[in-house]
Amino acid sequence: MTIIKEANPNVVIFLLTTMVAFISWLVKSLVEKPLTESKNTFTKYFDKRIEILTEVKTRLNFIAYFPEGDENLDYKNQLQAILLTDGKAAYLSKEIYDNVLRIAIDPKTDEKLLLATIKNIDEELYKKISKVQDEINFYRRFSNYSPLKRFVGITLLSLQYVISLTTIVAFLFLITLTFLEGNFYIKAGVILTGILGLYLIDKWLKK
Repeated sequence: MTIIKEANPNVVIFLLTTMVAFISWLVKSLVEKPLTESKNTFTKYFDKRIEILTEVKTRLNFIAYFPEGDENLDYKNQLQAILLTDGKAAYLSKEIYDNVLRIAIDPKTDEKLLLATIKNIDEELYKKISKVQDEINFYRRFSNYSPLKRFVGITLLSLQYVISLTTIVAFLFLITLTFLEGNFYIKAGVILTGILGLYLIDKWLKK
């Protein structure tokens, strides 16, 4: 405190400004840029995966409708073409890829395997389309042509962020205060609770 009081105000302002600028640069480099790159990769992969799964599912459905004959062979050939074209097979999970490959090359269709594969693809598509629906609902709620509705939506969203941030900061402050003023057992309990909390939060974020 004595050093700060006796320091040149201009130097202190310069140091504080430099520190804020460094922290901003650090956050942008370590958080914002990786998130942006991850988002771009996710969007590209996500859209392509939905497209490939839909193509494969359509052919599998036609194979189910035509279990024998020339139509059956034609749709199996189309499946083979999908798996061999433009690296599309890389967008399929290992289980789905193995099943589709087996269906595409096996002259006699395994009906049980076919229906199970269609079911697996339906489950994956449901999860991905639900994600798209969430994004649409978010955009529809917080974006509008009306300036008033747009302002209200942005205000509500900002308030949610402020409330969430305030709650988290208050909780962390309470935990820190408890840790500093508690005895050994309380400190150990706080550490274990923190580790467990981080583990559960990490699992929740991965969903």
